[in-house]
Amino acid sequence: MPKPNQSLLALPSSGIRKVMALSANVPGCIHLEVGQPDFRTPKHILEAASDAALTGFTRYTAGAGIQELREAIAAKVFKKNGFRAGPENIVVSPGAVASIMTALRAVVTEGEEVLLPDPGWPNYAMQVACLGAKPVYYPLNPATGFQPDFDALGELITRKTKVIIINTPANPTGAVFSKETMREIMLFAQSHDIYVVSDEVYEDFVFDGEHTSAGIFDPDGRAISIFGFSKSYAATGLRIGCAVCERSLAELITKLQEPFFSCACGISQKAYLAALTGPQECVKEMAGEYRKRRDEVVRILKERGFYLYTPQGAFYILIDISASGLGSDEFTLKLLKEKKVAVAPGETFGDISSSFVRVSLATSQDDLIQGVSRICDLVNELRS
Repeated sequence: MPKPNQSLLALPSSGIRKVMALSANVPGCIHLEVGQPDFRTPKHILEAASDAALTGFTRYTAGAGIQELREAIAAKVFKKNGFRAGPENIVVSPGAVASIMTALRAVVTEGEEVLLPDPGWPNYAMQVACLGAKPVYYPLNPATGFQPDFDALGELITRKTKVIIINTPANPTGAVFSKETMREIMLFAQSHDIYVVSDEVYEDFVFDGEHTSAGIFDPDGRAISIFGFSKSYAATGLRIGCAVCERSLAELITKLQEPFFSCACGISQKAYLAALTGPQECVKEMAGEYRKRRDEVVRILKERGFYLYTPQGAFYILIDISASGLGSDEFTLKLLKEKKVAVAPGETFGDISSSFVRVSLATSQDDLIQGVSRICDLVNELRS
């Protein structure tokens, strides 16, 4: 038998998916491990998808996405994100994860280096590994609110550095980068002549401060902004995302989509169009509910003596379990077995979060109260 690609055998896997699989058949399990909105997809979005299917909009679309959707995204980028983009700057893909992958493929050559956040979403490292590039991790320290340290970043730059990936609001920390921080990131990228891939899929969930897009501070086309549909509109299974970037890069990303997946699903594109052009109260309601849940979790952590920080956005919080004496992987398995609570182990997000677990706020408040209380109980039991 021929051997598969040996270079990919060491591809890192996601601890989130591992816990999802282990917890699937645990009766009575409280699921806090996955970033899956627990709200129903708004009715007008589902109706648009249904109409598209029933009227035969089930064929290939243009590689970069249907024109009217790209025009709607351009209008949204100008109105909400504060920078100009035309349809020619936008590439629609089957999910933001695909947008990130094709964006990286467009600018990274094998052997080059990509700066990744630690802690950060594990899929970034998986994508970099698939490209034969080298991940280099920059620290986001809890003591500074998980904000970038530009002195530390500067020390990581080599002649092979090609891209920095940033994520705000952030998974798994919930940190939000300020306008000044985003300005500094873009100045840093310009001074070292590297690209910025800016993952902004949680842009609609900011509880303190405001979201700032990288594109605002991009005079020369080095920023690739990634936006999504899944989180804001509770439609993770419809798989639509987009990259917004300089025109020649958009053309290259469009070309790269052809050998990977041809184009995004037309039905889902029509759904995203309805989402962008329809009422936005549903997004505001979800954001308000996530904020209430965050506040409730913070209250419990303060009462139980586990409080470390308050996430500013997204719908995640890291909880310090170091007092248990266990690493996050071992603690997570013990928590699932003894307390029937599924969380994401911090180790899957990086070294800095290895003594934490990540809790998703995208579940009911009752489950959050029960689940977070059980986390605190287990830590105290192990401590004593």
